[in-house]
Amino acid sequence: MNDSKIGLKVGFFVTIGLALTALLVLSFSHGVTLLESTYTLRILLPNAAGLKPAADVMMSGVPIGKAYKMELLPDGRTVEVYVSILSKYKIRTNALFHIDALGFLGDQYIAVSPPANSMAPFWKDGDMVRGESPFNLEEAVRSVADLLDHAKKMVTDIDQAVNNANKTVLSTNTLNSISQTFSNVQGMSDAAAGAARDAKVLIESNSAAVNIAVTNLREFSLRLNGMIGNLDAMVVTNRPGVEETLRNLRDTSVSLKQIAADLEAGQGLAGGLLKDAAMKAQAAELVSNANATASSLNTFVSNLNARGIWSMMWKPKHKEKSGKDPAP
Repeated sequence: MNDSKIGLKVGFFVTIGLALTALLVLSFSHGVTLLESTYTLRILLPNAAGLKPAADVMMSGVPIGKAYKMELLPDGRTVEVYVSILSKYKIRTNALFHIDALGFLGDQYIAVSPPANSMAPFWKDGDMVRGESPFNLEEAVRSVADLLDHAKKMVTDIDQAVNNANKTVLSTNTLNSISQTFSNVQGMSDAAAGAARDAKVLIESNSAAVNIAVTNLREFSLRLNGMIGNLDAMVVTNRPGVEETLRNLRDTSVSLKQIAADLEAGQGLAGGLLKDAAMKAQAAELVSNANATASSLNTFVSNLNARGIWSMMWKPKHKEKSGKDPAP
């Protein structure tokens, strides 16, 4: 009898212990602490990045919940993480969710970055949240390795460029040429300094002549200014006469144009001679008669000069015929 009672008590305590243990396991697996209410959020992530079940959810470094389940969606590229958040912690809808690590090699957790001074609403129980891509250490290492390869190649190229520069730019012939160039530049500098000294001596020795030349130039400039003033005064004084002369020239030009137009049209005597063939023939005949008359006058004048006026007017009488010969 006593043994049965003791067995019953032991079985009762074992049953209670197992129930409490199951309750604790169930509570911790769902991220639920005893005597505290929670709400559930579903976070969609492109990669779990080593996140484990029962991982913490932290906001500003303070644990606010736990992850209790992870599922891979049918597309094979998205992970859905179920988290339980304590009801006393409200998360706004524009907060950022991403996977982070405690230290460099610490455990992974879900970090919540709340916005500053936001008036967005809060997430509610069962809402779906889209998280950001986690930091991938392998991809970072791979990128660093590629960067190191590029750096190594760059160092090799720089070393090759330095060797080429040593062979070409810093060769003996090049250095000799550079030295000769510097020597020539120094010689040119010395020559320029000597020319400057000579010019200074020339100016100092001929300062009087230079002053006289400058004075003469200034006087010539003053005279030229006076001449320009006189010319301006003359133009102003004779402006009416100049304007009248220009008007006369313009009128003369107009008259000449009119005369040329009349000649072209055959108006007037000159125009008629140019355009009328009969008048042109008469004029030619008149000129021919004038030439003949002038020729006769020339002959008469020539005879007059040769014989005199009396010989031209005297006419000799005819001799009578007789039987006697005139006396010798």
